[in-house]
This record gives sequence, C-alpha cells and structure tokens, in this order.
Amino acid sequence: MKIKLSVFFLLLLFSAKAQFVDLGQDPAGLRWKQIKTEDFQIIYPDYFEENAQKIANIYAALYRHSNSLAHKPVKISMVIHASGGIANGNVAWAPRKTDLYTMPPQEPSDTWLEHLCVHEFRHVVQIDKVNQGLTKLLYYIFGEEITIAVTGLYLPLWFLEGDAVTFETAVGHIGRGRSPEFLNEMKAQIVEKGIYTYYKATLGSDKDFVPNRYNMGYFMVGNARVNYGNEIWTDALNRIGRRPFSLAPFARSLRKTLAQKRDSLWRDSTFRSLFINADSVKKANTYRDAKRTLYRDNFTELQRIWQKEVIHDSSKFDTVSTHNRTYTHYLYPIRLQDGRLIAYKKGLRETGAFVSIGSDKDKLLTRTGVMDDNRYAINDDRIVWTEYRPDIRWEHGGRNTLVSYDLHRHKYRYHKSRHNRFSPFSVGENWGVVEVNDNNRASLVILDPEMKKELQRIKASKDELFIHPHYDGKKITTVVQGRQGIHLESIDLHSGAREKITAPVWYELDNPVVQDSLLLFRASFNANNSFYARNSRTGHIDNVLNAPYGVRFPSLYTDSLYFSFYTSDGYKPGRIALKDLKNIPLDKEHFRLADSLVRRENWKMSWDNDSIYPTRKYRKLTHLFNFHSWGPLYIDPSRQEITAGIVAYSQNKLSTLSLSAGYILDSDYDHGAWMLNASYKGIWPVFSVDIRSGRYDYYTFNTKAENLHTGTKDTLYLKNRSNYTQGEFTVQLPFNISRKNYNRYITPYARYKIEAIHNNKVRETYLLTKKGDMGYILPVNPSDFRFSTPSNYYQMLEYGLLLGSQTRMTLQEINPRWGQSIQIGYAHTPWKKLDLGHEWWVSGTFYFPGFAVNNSISLYGGYQERPDNRAYGKKILQPRGIHFYGSELTTLRTNYKLPLLFPDQHITSLFYIKRLDGGLFFDMGHEKFRRTEKNYYSYGAELTAGFHFLRLPFPLTMGIRTGYETQTKSMFAEFLFNISFSI
Repeated sequence: MKIKLSVFFLLLLFSAKAQFVDLGQDPAGLRWKQIKTEDFQIIYPDYFEENAQKIANIYAALYRHSNSLAHKPVKISMVIHASGGIANGNVAWAPRKTDLYTMPPQEPSDTWLEHLCVHEFRHVVQIDKVNQGLTKLLYYIFGEEITIAVTGLYLPLWFLEGDAVTFETAVGHIGRGRSPEFLNEMKAQIVEKGIYTYYKATLGSDKDFVPNRYNMGYFMVGNARVNYGNEIWTDALNRIGRRPFSLAPFARSLRKTLAQKRDSLWRDSTFRSLFINADSVKKANTYRDAKRTLYRDNFTELQRIWQKEVIHDSSKFDTVSTHNRTYTHYLYPIRLQDGRLIAYKKGLRETGAFVSIGSDKDKLLTRTGVMDDNRYAINDDRIVWTEYRPDIRWEHGGRNTLVSYDLHRHKYRYHKSRHNRFSPFSVGENWGVVEVNDNNRASLVILDPEMKKELQRIKASKDELFIHPHYDGKKITTVVQGRQGIHLESIDLHSGAREKITAPVWYELDNPVVQDSLLLFRASFNANNSFYARNSRTGHIDNVLNAPYGVRFPSLYTDSLYFSFYTSDGYKPGRIALKDLKNIPLDKEHFRLADSLVRRENWKMSWDNDSIYPTRKYRKLTHLFNFHSWGPLYIDPSRQEITAGIVAYSQNKLSTLSLSAGYILDSDYDHGAWMLNASYKGIWPVFSVDIRSGRYDYYTFNTKAENLHTGTKDTLYLKNRSNYTQGEFTVQLPFNISRKNYNRYITPYARYKIEAIHNNKVRETYLLTKKGDMGYILPVNPSDFRFSTPSNYYQMLEYGLLLGSQTRMTLQEINPRWGQSIQIGYAHTPWKKLDLGHEWWVSGTFYFPGFAVNNSISLYGGYQERPDNRAYGKKILQPRGIHFYGSELTTLRTNYKLPLLFPDQHITSLFYIKRLDGGLFFDMGHEKFRRTEKNYYSYGAELTAGFHFLRLPFPLTMGIRTGYETQTKSMFAEFLFNISFSI
C-alpha cells in the first residue's frame, strides 16, 4: 500500500472512504419519477407515487421544524429503493443524497416511513451543520468530499447514531428510546458486567458483546442533553466546522462545556443522590479527556438508576440450561410433542442456526441465511421461517422469502414469491404469512401446505401493517400498526371480519399467542419487555411475567409457557407453568430519558397535512453525470492511496455511473498523466474503464541509422519524448447465487488491455562510437541521419472466471469455516502485427475448520504458464519469501491460523488492541524454464494484531511474518498491514 502524504491525508483517506461507498443498484427496468421543492428532491419508482407523496409531507414538516441542533440543512436528494427486501437508510455526502429502503420490518414502532425519514433526516442536519466556517471554505476547493471527511475525522459514530436515535425518540411516538429491546442491552451490561472502558464501549470487542453505537450513543447524547442542555452538541458541531484543523475540536468543545457547567450540576443534591460516594465519582472523572469524562459520568449515573430498577422487576421461573462460554441468543424456544426443545441460536460464535437444546450440548439442525425477524413456526415436523435472499444481479432487488426445513428428511427448501413475506404461522395443515408488496401494502395470505398456492388473502387498510399473526384454530390474532398507534385485533378466517381487541396505544406490542381462553402477548407498558394476558371475560389486561431485562418470544405448550429472557450473556430459554403466572394490574409507565428528550425538543412529528406535490419524470440518461467533488487530490480507495493532482469526481444518484477524471502525478510518468476511471452498472453487464496517458521520456539505441554524408550504418543513442498510454476496458457479468449461510458468486469477465508508446519525438541525438574498449557518445545533428522512431505498443485480450462460496463468518473467526475461491484465466495477443504469445492460469483457495473453535486451515494452489515477456505478469501468488520468474509457475501455500488473545486494551489514545492472532505456514513452489526447473520451499510463523488507531472506527491489522526459504537458504521477515473499511 502506498501512503504518499502526511498523517492528516491518511486520516482523510479513511474518512473519505465513506463517500465512495457503492450500495448497489436497482433493477434496470424501473422507471423513475421525482418530486422537487425548495428543500429537497425525491427520486422514486413510478409505482411508488402515493408513498412518495407521504415522504414529501414528512420531509416538508421536518424542514419547517426548528430542531434541537438549531440548523436547517441545505437541499438534498432522497432516493427511494422500494423494489427490495431491506429496511434501512443511509446518508452520503459525496454525492449529497439519502438512500431510503422502504420495505417495513416486523417491528412495532412508529410507521416505517416516518421512522426512517426522521432518523435519516437527522444525519443530514448533523453533516450539513459541520459545513460552516473553514470547512465551508474548503468545500469550494475540494467539493462535497471535504464535508464528509471532516465529519468522519472528528465526529464519533456514537454521536452520529446516538443523536439520530434521540431525535427519532423525541419527535416520534415511540422510537428506539422507548424500545426495551434497544435499552436493555446497555442496561444489562452495565448492571451485570460493569462499565467498560470508553475505548471498548466505542470501538467494540471480539471477545465480549458490546452494545453498538446506536445503544451507547443514545445514552451518551440523550443523557448529556438532559444534564447540560442542547448547547453541548450544537457547540461541538460549530467548533468542528469552524476549526477543522485544530487539535480534537469535538473533545475541546466538550471540555469547555464541562468546565462551565459540571461543577454546578454536581452541586445539585438530587443529581448527587444518584451516586454512591458522589465525591469520589466526580473526582475520578477528570476534564483531561472530555469524552471519557462524559462517558463515565453518564453511565455511573445510569448504573445507579438501573440497579434500583432491576430489584423490583422480576418473577420466578425455570431456566432451561444451555452451555456457552460466549454471548449467545436462544430465541423463540418451542417444545415439540416428542419432547425436544427447538430454538433459534445465534451469537459471537454462531451466525444463526436452529438447534435442539440438550442437557449437555445443542444438536445442530440447520444453519440459515440472514433472518430479518427471527420469527419461525413449526407444524408437521417442518420449520418455516423467512430469510433474505439476494437477487441474482441487483443489490436492491432481493426478497424476504419463505424457507422450510424438514426435520425428518433434513431438506432445506426455498418457497419463492413476488413480494416480501414475513412471520409465518400455521393454519391447520396450511400456512399463513404476512405479505408486503412494493407499495408497502400489507396482506395476510393463507397458503396451501406446500406454500405454492394462495388460498385466501386479507388486505390491510391504508397505512396498516400486520405484525406476528397467530392462529388458534378459530381466528387469527395479530398486532396491527397504523398511524393512530398499535393494537391487537382478531380476524375471522372465513368471513375476513376484523375486530379490535385493544385500543391503539403508542407502546410496543408483538407476538400474541392464544390457547383456549388465554391471550398472551409481549408489551412495553411497564417500560420493559413483559408478558401481558387479556381476560376473555372482563377484557382486562394483566401483567403476568417479568424479568430484570425483559422477556420475549412466548410459545404455549399444554400447561406451560416457554419464552426467552434477556441477560448480559444474551437471550436464554425459560419455562413457567401457566398456573404460576401472576395477575398484576396493568400500570403504564413512562420512559424517563425519552420523556425528558421530548420536553427539550418541544415538537412532535405530524404529517397529517397530506399536500400533493407536483411530479415529473426522472430521466436516467440526462442525470448520468453528477460531479460532486473536485480538487488537488486523487483519492483512490481501490488502491488505498492519495495522489496529488487535479481531479473531478462524479457519481450519479442512482449509483449506476461512477467516474473520476483529471491530471495526477504518477510514478510511471515523468510529468504526470491524464487519467479516467469509470464504471457503469446500470445494466446486467458491468463496464469499467481505466486509462492513464502522459509524457514519457526514455532512451533507445538505433543501430541502423543511415549517415547521409558517408552512407554508412551508424549506431545512435537517442533521448526520446513520447506519450505513454495504459488502458483497460473490462466487462463483467456478476451472478449472486448466495444461499442459506453461504455467500456465493459467479463472475465471468473479459478484458481488453493496451499499452502504447506513441507520438515519439527525438529530443537529443548522440553518435555511439568506440575508442579501444571504451565506448563513448558524441552529440550530433539528427538531420545528418535517416532513422525511424516507430510507435511501440501491444494489445491483449484476457478472459476469466471467478467462482466463490464461503460460509458467513462470526466476529471471532479469522477465516470462513468452509469456503472455496477459484479463478481461471487466459490471455493472449490475437493480432498478428504483434504476437506476444499467450498465458493461462488457474488458482484456488480452500478453507477448512481447524482443530479448535475459530481455528482455520487454508490451502492455496496456483498454476500459471506464460511467455517470457513483460506484458504478462504473475497471476498467481508466490511462496512466501520466494520470488520466481519461470515460464511455468506452480505454488502451494498452506496455513494454520488461530486467535491467541482478545486483550481489549488501549495504549494511551493512540492504539486500542482488540485481538492477537497467530499462524504457521508451509509453502512450496516450482518454476520451469526452457532448459531447467527448480523447487523451492519456505516455512515460518505469523503474528498479527487487530487494533484501532486514534479511536478511528476503521479496524487495522498489523503484524510480522518470519520464516526460512530454500531459494537463498536464508531467513526472511515481512511486515504485514491491512486496512478494513468495514464498520
């Protein structure tokens, strides 16, 4: 990797990576429309008209609101991805846009479009507020990339996401700040395991479960806003924007706020009463590192509050024994008639699998793909659930699809559908499912036993979503989410008649189960996840089961209730007899922090004003180019380098064409080069081009120069000035065939490559003469000789096939448990004018489980046959520590890797070390020349450390490889370094 500038530009590369993220493309056949106002542009598929108008009304209200960051953002584009099965959002800033994935999940909350728009809008406000002062001046030099770079450098991710969660909680009816599922992860960790270091809380761990930046950030941002006012965060954003080159502007702003207000806060007797030994707590948290001080203050306060809460929030029930040393969930435990207890298991060492819980260990039934809701059903020895299945080509075209597993035949089967399907439930011998189409209209669909034929459809009303339906043999009981709130409802399967069981409320409700006269469900009425039961005679609702950190996922079996209860080590299975359930009168409680944030925001989201905005077509061709950034640097994430130059960047808002063009300094050229790098992904084939061309000075000999005075053939030594052009044009056909817990792909490709020296001009001419054995040169007039300087170039065609299949990885794994990656290629120069021969190669990497958990065995094999020509490079890896150059090359590399330690330790604020990994290797190589061939061997060990630098979220790996090789019969050492942009 080349790092060409200062540490600042290295950090700029890390942060600016976010601007080049390609989140994928929508199906090519979509037709697009747009809504444009003074404040925003909404780009959406033409069939999504009604919901696009809703989104426009939501954004209009948000732009009118004077929010707690005291900033109205600039105009931004929202791109609606309604054709897939993803529920998510993303804000990018180069180009400036928001991507909204509108498929509603099976989560009881505010309506999905409202929740999504509110959260993502807050990110727009945050980033745009940074674009002030010196940062705004830099914008005119660098374009939009500088704003996101400054944001990424100084704003911690916990603030960005935590502040967005506080906003969605404050202006919405529910939000994650009123979701016990969201709150209890942090609560359980703080109470049961204590307060982690600030570094571990913000940068995570591969050893322990650490609540993510959303959870931790909500309490940091929200609690500080309550204690110090909105200004603590508005001042921090102002300082970052105005002084981006100052030392740690975010921390300096927090330090200033704490110095002004912290002493008076700690003199308040009510606040001090929250702490045990308040004076020692205050003294221990110094102002030297403001972020760490604020972190310790907040969570010491919350720890005391939570310790008091959990004392009263529990019931007696039986715990089903499990055997795990790491954080592991057991979700939806269901008792079968044969006595087995089935659960869905996932955690730090399991990506997701159905297991039968045993007395000594779990029996694996089958692993799964990515599940959105983890809800499943069992009927007639078949497990049925929903998992996300990607589209074969389009990243935004996947679907949530029904999947079944036969417990007897051990058969894993997909059941395709046009629309997204969720929450399967048994209806006698048939199956029911929640279906949501691309217009976000929900229905209950009854299918035949093979899930092929639709038997019945019950449509939801406008803006309604069915959640977690259950059939009791007579009626369907389901949660219904709408604009007025969340309620329980029963639906007559034969007539389709609907009847409300409960009044709409703004509390979470889900997972209703019915047996005889018992209707039981999970709700958050007491600010925790608890079970409630409705008395069929009186209609009263009672609290029947509690746990310190919540209970969820109920299932009934004869006279028992099975469920999962949360702990700091994950969800564990529990059981209680129905007769032992309590009957505590319903008492609706408030969420302390959320209610305080509501008062500070002093505004509630409302989009009842259903204005109709004018629309028009959005033409993909006329919006193909969108230049968003420019400046004196070329940032190349693929090569991980920053180079000086003058470059413009374009990426259109549908992410079909990405382009960089300009003039850069390049070591292959004496005076820089013009460059063009572009990729088009708007249709099935992916087209990419990479061209560089510039001035190139070189020296040559011409042995046949004709001397016009003597008629002799002389040798001239020429200094030439020419143009040197390198170009590649590639066509790929990507196929995503991922299935179950395997990520799989097939990618055939073809590449045209040209390398040319052209437009030659002789700048200096020398006559090569001899005097004895010593050669020397004399400058001469080129007009005295007749000679030619022909262009020199070659053209090459390359064809290849990439194949890959590997299991999804857990956080602790170094390599996939199982995997294969194969590459086959052939290249030649087919034009007779310059035939350089041909080459072909094949290589493969294979992964196998090691002898202990998270250990990995990997094998790499490669063979290449090539001509002795500089146009053909090495296509396969070499044995470590060895270099070979033959016309036939063979490599075998073997590895054994294992994790050694998970230290979770920081060295000042520079390094936070998460893991140490070790490895052993033994390699063999064979090279063959025209008359000779040789064998080489190398073996040795590797030691690597996974760490974070300067608290940046991007994980780095650094290490050393040392070994012995037989080529020169000597020891060797190599420095290992890698950057991952995955956060």
